[in-house]
Amino acid sequence: MKKSSISEFRVQNRINCPFKDKTRCKTPHLTEDEIKSAFVRMVNKLYADREFYITELTAIKDRLGDTTALEKERRILDEQLGIDAKAVNDLIARNARVAQDQKEYNERYDALVSRYEETEKKRDAVMEKIDQIMIRRRKIERFIDSVKDLPELITEFDESLWAGLVDSMTVHGKDRIVFRLTCGTEIEV
Repeated sequence: MKKSSISEFRVQNRINCPFKDKTRCKTPHLTEDEIKSAFVRMVNKLYADREFYITELTAIKDRLGDTTALEKERRILDEQLGIDAKAVNDLIARNARVAQDQKEYNERYDALVSRYEETEKKRDAVMEKIDQIMIRRRKIERFIDSVKDLPELITEFDESLWAGLVDSMTVHGKDRIVFRLTCGTEIEV
C-alpha cells in the first residue's frame, strides 16, 4: 500500500487483485482496524529495536551518502565544459575575423559542439546520481529522527507516524503483514 489513507486500502486491494474468470481473490481482506492494529504492533516492535536501527541506519547513511567521488567527477566535467565552451567561442570568433574554408570550419564546429554535449550529458548524469544519493540520505535522516522521537509505547494508530514511517505494506496473510519503511527496511508483524 503506497502512501495513502488506510481507508483507501480496500479499493486498492480490489485493484491489485482483480477477479478473473470468476475466481475469487486469494488476498485476505483486512479492515481498517486490523491495519491500524498491525501498524501499532510494528511501531512498538520498531521502538524495541530502535537503538539498533539508529546505529545501523546512521552507518548506512554515512556510507551510502558519501558523494565525494561524484563531486570530484562533477568538478572535472565542469572544467571540461568550460574548456569546450571556450574552444567553440574561439572558433566562432576566429571564423568571424579570418576567412577560412567553411566546410572545415563546420566540421570542427560540429566536433566541438558534439564533445561539449557529450560532456554535458555525463555531467547531468553525475548530478542526477548526486541528487538521488542526497534524497536517499535525507529520507534516512528523517527516518532516524522519527525513530528517535518515538514514544515508548503506542496503543492507538497515529496518522503522522504512518506518514513518516511507512512507504508501503504487503499483506501475505491475516497474520503476516510486512511494512516497508521509508528508509527501505522491512518489518514483519
